[in-house]
Amino acid sequence: MANAQVEKLKALGLRHGEKAVVGLSAALCFLFLVFAVLKPTIPLTADQVSKSAKAAEANITRPQSRDDILKTLEEQWLKAPGFEKLVDSQSKNALDPLAFKPARPWITPEPGAGLIRDMPDLIAPTELYAYPGRGGALIFALNEDGKRIADDAPKNLDPVVKARRKKRRRRAGAGGGSGNMAAMMGGRSGGMMGGAAAPLTAEGKKELARKEKELQRQLAGNAGEEPAKNKDAAKAEGEDPAKEGPFKEITKGLRWVTITGVLDHKKLRANYLAALKNPTVAHPHFKELDVQRQTRNSDGTWSDWEDVDAEKNRAITYNLPEEEEELTPDDVRIDSLVDPLPFLKAGYWEKVHVLSLVPKEKREIPKAAAGAMGGMPGMSGGMPGMSGMPGMSGLGSAGGMMGRKGGMGAPGGMAGMAEGSGGMMGGMGMGGMGGGGAAETISFEQSEAEKIMIRSLDFTVEPDNTYRFRVRIVVFNPNYKREDVSPGVDTETLELKGPWSNPTDEVTMPADVTAYALQKVRAGAGAKRNDLVQFQITRWNPDDGVTVVRELDYGLGQIVGEERTSNIPNSDGKPLVKKKIDFNSRQIVLDLTGGPQLISPLGATGAPLEIPAVSLLVRPDGAVVVRNEASDLTDPVRKDMAESYDREVKESGKKRESSMGSGYSGMMGGMMGGMMGGKGGR
Repeated sequence: MANAQVEKLKALGLRHGEKAVVGLSAALCFLFLVFAVLKPTIPLTADQVSKSAKAAEANITRPQSRDDILKTLEEQWLKAPGFEKLVDSQSKNALDPLAFKPARPWITPEPGAGLIRDMPDLIAPTELYAYPGRGGALIFALNEDGKRIADDAPKNLDPVVKARRKKRRRRAGAGGGSGNMAAMMGGRSGGMMGGAAAPLTAEGKKELARKEKELQRQLAGNAGEEPAKNKDAAKAEGEDPAKEGPFKEITKGLRWVTITGVLDHKKLRANYLAALKNPTVAHPHFKELDVQRQTRNSDGTWSDWEDVDAEKNRAITYNLPEEEEELTPDDVRIDSLVDPLPFLKAGYWEKVHVLSLVPKEKREIPKAAAGAMGGMPGMSGGMPGMSGMPGMSGLGSAGGMMGRKGGMGAPGGMAGMAEGSGGMMGGMGMGGMGGGGAAETISFEQSEAEKIMIRSLDFTVEPDNTYRFRVRIVVFNPNYKREDVSPGVDTETLELKGPWSNPTDEVTMPADVTAYALQKVRAGAGAKRNDLVQFQITRWNPDDGVTVVRELDYGLGQIVGEERTSNIPNSDGKPLVKKKIDFNSRQIVLDLTGGPQLISPLGATGAPLEIPAVSLLVRPDGAVVVRNEASDLTDPVRKDMAESYDREVKESGKKRESSMGSGYSGMMGGMMGGMMGGKGGR
């Protein structure tokens, strides 16, 4: 039983405990209030606060000498580090990073699991740029079977052309083209022979501005039966197509879109190193570029992605008697990723070199060159044989069939892979790849450049169509038929394909006859019509690739274009000829507006406003085309065609040394003129 006394205490607590706690709290509160009332107040007045604030302000604003501040800092061990003197002393003794380069990579093969290979991650090209062009290219004539036609009566080539072709078939020196050229020139525009830069004449300044503009137009911030199958067959039979012949050569009109871009080679090699575990073989073996395109439909939508016809393009790039010079160094161009540039007999190459990869000495026209050109007539065409200078030679041989830099040009060298033992060893020159641990060698083309160039030429584009492109790299599988790989690594697939790049901006191939609206014609006194628009009509001949440009005026109800006598340029050294050219665009002027518009109806005074001309043209199929001065006048393709035509007319009568235009060949000729005729060296 419970204790009676405990039970009484429990009942008392339950009945009166709450009252006791409340009473105690009230007593404590009263006690604290009494203490607060009796506590004396702080003796602080407003005057005291004001005096303290003024004293603090005076202390803050009191001027201090710079020496006192530095002395105080020094007493607290805060001294000036003397960075300026340190930087000045180091600038006098610049460090050479090559001196600190390790003799061999810091990575060494590890035993056991460290040698197990993985599959490298592939990356997509970036900085893609697409640009249209047209011209007449020098190629080998092909028969119905796609084979070259023998020339029974070969023509005697000019000695300069013969020498240039011979040198372009030979690979340039070990260094890039820019390196050899810079070495010959001493790294300056003053000249190779010690000549000082001559002062620029007025004519030289004008020539310099023109050639700089032309050079910038070339920068993009990209066979005969002998396509792949027949080339491999010729190689298997021990024949070298580049040494056969002579073959018949023709000038063929070509349309093209050039796609240029950049591949992060440093990142790709790092991926290979991480996967293959061996720095000596961490080089991608590129096979080719895959290229796809979309065509814009009439309703503004895009078609599905479709492969560009590589065989038709190879029928051109594998049958080149002569290739154009390159502005980028050899080490940023790998043949399987860069289509060669055919030598153009009509037209010029535009936007085919990646600006960021072109050496500075090739991106600028030296003033010494312009001075020499301005003061020495006849040098603008370049010196004979300049195109064959060491380090400036082109990429390839006639046909370019076997790989233009000594590497394996195409998968023809892979023929032995599928034949069992030693297949990879014979095909790629990578001995011992069938068994783990064997030594590997590299016989394919490789580069140490951090970024390399990609360039593809699509000769299958159609006139009056708009496209956009995307590309991806294709490499040979470095783990093909190997056993020393991680589980799940593909060793059976011969080729690996990287991710697709982002699509290029849209690019339009102009119609063979295109009319651009330039301006509303001002009606003078006695004019029969006041509704005329000046059109610039470009006509391209698909037979020889020649573009002719004329400005003609047309109004409402008239057909744009007619037969007119025009200058026909040539690049064979023959005199300029005149010929009747049909500029008929088969389009009728439906409506037009633009020109000077009075502002008095708006209640204002002053000169009329110039409104850009807008013309509606009806095509034969009934569709309406809008030609707008605001866009046509600044259209880069139109401007390139017009300027190229003027340049070709001006240079007719001279034998063409370079299809990159006088902006490049003239630069070289002028530079040599300055080199040989200077006034003392530096």
